[in-house]
Amino acid sequence: MSSMRSSSLTLSLEHGPGFAPALRRTALGVLVASIMLAPACAPSRTAGQRQGATASAPTTRSIVLRLEPNELEEVRLDEAQEAAEGEDYETALRIFKDLLHENPTLVDAYTGMGTVLEQKGDLELAESAYGRASKLDPQDFPAASGHGRVLEALGQVKQAIRAFQRALVIRPADLDANLAMARLLLMTGQADGAIAFAERATRLEPTNGYAHLSLARAYSKAGRGKDAIREYEIACELIEPPADVMMALVNAYAAEKRYQEAANASEALTRTSPSAAAYERLGWSLFRLSEFAKSDEAYRKSIELNPEYWPALNGVGVNALNVWIKNGKDPNDPLRDEARLMLQRSLRANADQPKVAALLLKYRL
Repeated sequence: MSSMRSSSLTLSLEHGPGFAPALRRTALGVLVASIMLAPACAPSRTAGQRQGATASAPTTRSIVLRLEPNELEEVRLDEAQEAAEGEDYETALRIFKDLLHENPTLVDAYTGMGTVLEQKGDLELAESAYGRASKLDPQDFPAASGHGRVLEALGQVKQAIRAFQRALVIRPADLDANLAMARLLLMTGQADGAIAFAERATRLEPTNGYAHLSLARAYSKAGRGKDAIREYEIACELIEPPADVMMALVNAYAAEKRYQEAANASEALTRTSPSAAAYERLGWSLFRLSEFAKSDEAYRKSIELNPEYWPALNGVGVNALNVWIKNGKDPNDPLRDEARLMLQRSLRANADQPKVAALLLKYRL
């Protein structure tokens, strides 16, 4: 399951009656203190060994603790992997536990156990298994990257970053590890660092849409709107973009005042993933293009989907207010009542809108 690691660890223990068991337990305890599920113990001596050992003639016995599997262990590891692939997790875990009972420093058993536990959703146990494997062999990439994944899933972002840093020291060109670092650094507000890893990911696989998407998000957070739009557009050409990606592209267009592109993307989004937010963005873009009738229609469709969606309520209210002002501010005009009603509904849905409150006061609605 893994490449050859450093040479085996050999503990030469001089022992006599009453002394060897304690010494051996101490030596092994340093190595296996964190073994979970099936704590390993040093093998006990046979009756013949006990009778043959005397205080005047101490004997020497070597306990070999190997990081890499021997041929028999390879067979057992393959059996565990086959069981895991067939979702027979209990069998896989039992094999790993048996292997660790016999050899408590078998890295592949810990890594395999971590993988199975991660698949089962037992993230805390998986974290312990991956962490133990990484301590035993800092050059084990599956252990380091797996440790990073479960730490991120557990919300331990800083520890996850450190784990993926270790993974990338081992394999700098691993796509998933680079994307994970970009994602985690972005979560911690380190946009420039995220850009570096996302750019490397796009160089590693130029046709990977998710790499371009990661870079687009990093550029957007760094305030590089034009670069973000370019990467969003590339990503949308390479993958079927999910709704949140299309929405991010719409907002990127809007930030750059590219209202026609924003309207086009919003309209596409209303066809593929209709939502109150999508129709509101379409209404907003059309308003900026001075297509007020179409803007009002889109805003109203948004409200149909979600009567409490306050950005769309604002849109209908402002459209009505503009037409009322343009018509001469007739106090009996129904548009005045509609503007007041919609803006008041918006404030009830979200009271923290000083600009909307100011409009109501300014025009005495």
